[in-house]
Amino acid sequence: MINKKTISFLLKIIIVFTCLYFLYNQISSRILLDQFNYNDILYNINQNYLLIVLVAIMMFSNWIIEAFKWRFLIRKIEYISLLRSVKAVFSGITVSIFTPNRIGEYGGRVFCLEEGDRIQAVLITIIGSVSQFIITFLLGSLGLSSCLFIYPEVRSFFYLNESHIIYIMIFLLFLNILFILCFLNFSLLSKFISRKKFLTRFSKYSIVFSFYSNKDLLLVLSLSLFRYIVFSLQYFLLFFVFDVGLNYFEAIILIPTMFFLVSIIPSIAITDISVRSSVALLLFGLATDNIFAILSTTFLIWIINLIIPALIGTIFIFTLKFFRTS
Repeated sequence: MINKKTISFLLKIIIVFTCLYFLYNQISSRILLDQFNYNDILYNINQNYLLIVLVAIMMFSNWIIEAFKWRFLIRKIEYISLLRSVKAVFSGITVSIFTPNRIGEYGGRVFCLEEGDRIQAVLITIIGSVSQFIITFLLGSLGLSSCLFIYPEVRSFFYLNESHIIYIMIFLLFLNILFILCFLNFSLLSKFISRKKFLTRFSKYSIVFSFYSNKDLLLVLSLSLFRYIVFSLQYFLLFFVFDVGLNYFEAIILIPTMFFLVSIIPSIAITDISVRSSVALLLFGLATDNIFAILSTTFLIWIINLIIPALIGTIFIFTLKFFRTS
């Protein structure tokens, strides 16, 4: 009979090899080979290697901020060190590579816990994800609204006039206010579930929504904003590396709009490069015709922010605890 230790080891091997297979399959696919001229990309990297190093450092900063945010949230059910939180975050990236909408990220994180309830941990992790989505939606709404006013091609494509744009802006404003108010009042969800008889069996899990004060949740939103600023600056720096031809004003409008659109398009993380490339071409093509620079920037961001962390995470996968002794 196979014991739990053997099953755990086999699961870790399967996760690592599945991740590596998906990475190899995507990077070596003919689609990417046709889209990107790797020699030209390498030439631009060599010419601006210090900026590339800075972008790579910002990647680590980005995920360390995420690890600090998750540690802050998860401490309500288990105290963990920042190092273990970092391991959990990178493990989650590895598992998310081959799961729809990166849902595997939750499992990759919670299996790093030794004592805390894992279902509660998933719900807590969702709180962190929601905070990041709210920041993306808020700033993306501003970018999208600006695009609709500034670029007539967008208005004509969707057959919009100024009245339509105003209605869209009012609707987006309403959604942003609603999202923020709901997020800051997560505790009400816990109370609602506890008062409904058919949901009371879930109350021992949903109680986590009442663990956080408005001050706590505002801090979580602030950390999400810092992360957003970091990966926005990464894009801006790579625009300079590949001489994409956007000015600062165009960049601060189009980058948030791209993040906004990508965040609401369902995808598997590993195929995200296709989604991001298409959206980037559509948006940045409004301001520049440098297709090579647009695709190269998107591709390198994908490599730095997702592929490299996923490879790092394969090391930490072997620290996961699928089974507990008690």
